[in-house]
Amino acid sequence: MLVFDFDGVLHDSRARAWRCYQDARKEMELWALPDLAGPCDLPVIYQGVLSASLTRWIDFEIAERFWKRHAELTAQAAADEPHGVIPELTHSLVGLAAGPGYAVVTGSHHTTVRTLLARTLTPEAMPRILLSRDEPGSKTDKLRDLRTRWGASAYVGDTGSDVRHAHAAGLTAIAVAYGYASREDLTRAEPARLLDTPADLAAWCRIQAAGHTTAPEPSTT
Repeated sequence: MLVFDFDGVLHDSRARAWRCYQDARKEMELWALPDLAGPCDLPVIYQGVLSASLTRWIDFEIAERFWKRHAELTAQAAADEPHGVIPELTHSLVGLAAGPGYAVVTGSHHTTVRTLLARTLTPEAMPRILLSRDEPGSKTDKLRDLRTRWGASAYVGDTGSDVRHAHAAGLTAIAVAYGYASREDLTRAEPARLLDTPADLAAWCRIQAAGHTTAPEPSTT
């Protein structure tokens, strides 16, 4: 089973994330945080370990509250999103769903992600497992459980933090360079492969799906 992050990997939410960052910054009056000119500036804040990525400007506890509010705002704004899955990836996800299956592990809210996926995918093509910020445990814990119970082999993310979670869970870390973080941040985290475009990820997924014909049953351990 392959595991994907959602925002920045399967779904392009950068514009929404930027708008909500600016709104949360203003609402909480956190003027010490950088004023981002647009979505292309997101790599300024998405660096290193995400939970500590704002501690260059504000205290960790305040940063935690900021990210919680940011998640709430982005969930509310998702209703106005005009699209779901990045078009180049739709066919590959359909192929994975019919073969080894795939999972999504994300820091976004469960209902938001499922709603956006369903805008593009049929019920048969939806992820076998969707784990979000609404389920207990860290991203590392969730990935490790997927490796143990479902034989998950790789996690595809778009930040250095995603790559580090994959490493900690014993999974192969695949990074995409079209998401939230800079190429430099991703390279520092040392992924096994860095893919430049959604088309590159789609091609990689097709290769993985071709090597599997049936999905494993989950382990009971």
